[in-house]
Amino acid sequence: MLAIGRSDLERLLTPRATIEAMETAFARHARGEDRVPPRVALTAEGGGLFLVMAASLGGVALGTKILSVYPTNRERGLPTIFSTYILVEPGTGQPLAVLEGHFLTGIRTGATSALAARYLARPDSKVVACFGAGAQAALQLRCLAAVFAIERVVIVGRSRERAQRFTLAMSEELGLPVTLAPTPADAVRHADLVTCATTSSTPVFAGVDLRPGTHVDAVGAFRPDTREVDTDTVARSRVVVDSYAGAWDEAGDLLIPIKEGAISRSAVHAELAELVTGAKPGRQSPQEITLFKSVGFALEDAAAAHVAYELARAAGVGVEVNLG
Repeated sequence: MLAIGRSDLERLLTPRATIEAMETAFARHARGEDRVPPRVALTAEGGGLFLVMAASLGGVALGTKILSVYPTNRERGLPTIFSTYILVEPGTGQPLAVLEGHFLTGIRTGATSALAARYLARPDSKVVACFGAGAQAALQLRCLAAVFAIERVVIVGRSRERAQRFTLAMSEELGLPVTLAPTPADAVRHADLVTCATTSSTPVFAGVDLRPGTHVDAVGAFRPDTREVDTDTVARSRVVVDSYAGAWDEAGDLLIPIKEGAISRSAVHAELAELVTGAKPGRQSPQEITLFKSVGFALEDAAAAHVAYELARAAGVGVEVNLG
């Protein structure tokens, strides 16, 4: 079995390669070539959450991700999230690889958002408002920059000091101006693309401040009682989700407005696979506001893990581990 660590994954899973893998995987999903059972969530000791996400991708990939989320780990000087992916051979069940799951999750989330934005955002989008200043926010920006000719990014973060460090790092990496926004309202009023990758359980901006033609992607909240975008944002938008099943179980950004009676389920226009295959249209006009809501889909993990494994074998990277 091949062990593939984070440093190898960072070299192997480029934004463009991962976006391409996501497009292929969602096309397979549209054709019914995958099997993705509901995510298993177990409340653990110490206020933690333990998640298991399994998927079979049309005889191409089979595996599962195990993920733990412990918010109190910050007080212990530990990461909030630990994640590992186990990839097996679909025909035999033989273990093929164990992969570091945190970067894998981050890059597939950013790539899926960028893929959705390709169908939902205006092609001439140039200004990004980014809510969040952590690892996922960085991957959202890297992947969006692989699809759009971004000219400027504004950041809104919970900690000004951390956000300032983030702006400097991303400006150097992306080679364009990245600055702090004075307020959330100022950020969204001037943005073509709004990306939300935070740990907030309540909306991070007011939907009334969105200008016509804006595309929003929200990837941080994944529980039915938490959300990053408010009811106004959802009500004003053409809404697309990564998967219907995940959205109806876990997307508080949508479930809370439905519970309020502000929208119905019919407000969700499509799932991403339908856009990829052309079964449903994406953006319909330059003035339309669009929203992509993702809670995470095990199909994405399987596709990213498979591509990483193939690339690692071809490049001769990783460490062989014998469990026998």
